[in-house]
Amino acid sequence: FIDLKLLSDHRDQLVRARTRLINRTHTDLVISHPGYERRIPKLNSKKKQSAALTLLRGDQSVRAGLIRDRIGEIRRLSKKIADVEKQIAGKVKESGTTLTALQGIGFVIAAKVLGEVGDPARIRSKGSFAMLTGTAPIEASSGATKRHRLNLGGNRQLNYALHVMALARLRHDDDTKAYVARRKMEGKSDKEALRCLKRHLSNVVFRQLVADVESAPRAA
Repeated sequence: FIDLKLLSDHRDQLVRARTRLINRTHTDLVISHPGYERRIPKLNSKKKQSAALTLLRGDQSVRAGLIRDRIGEIRRLSKKIADVEKQIAGKVKESGTTLTALQGIGFVIAAKVLGEVGDPARIRSKGSFAMLTGTAPIEASSGATKRHRLNLGGNRQLNYALHVMALARLRHDDDTKAYVARRKMEGKSDKEALRCLKRHLSNVVFRQLVADVESAPRAA
């Protein structure tokens, strides 16, 4: 699992570096070409980056030169991220995990979960896993009002993985939408309903990890 953690962490570093460059380049384009942001609100694709380069055609200013260099670096980082993601996909397949069978978990998120958890056999229960993922509810009730507040403990990378999984399911899964709707009908806010969903998904992921551990001896 250490290789998955190393690759996952490296991808995160590359993504953060690319995001910083995109933000800096976007700021420079707003300054050099007023109104640019209405035509190209983001620089997160080759097509939009090419459109930005077209705006600079014929501009020989220092700022324009720096923008061109940064867009080149953004594209280089995107290529490196894609290469790392291919490595991640290969390692996830080698691991034999079935996490990717769960809706909302692709190779990148599966690698993050496996890399952060390590040996799933060390986790005693779904409650222990919820503590590890930072999804175990923290009582914040007052009088007759029953509330739970955000748990800032646990492994934030695992919490992020569940957050990504939750958002993906909210976009594409009717059962998940119905689950959140029920929580709201109980009086929970949007954020509280999302926290409930992440706690539920923590159990889902835990069961899948346990199933993989239990099936490993038979597959050997």
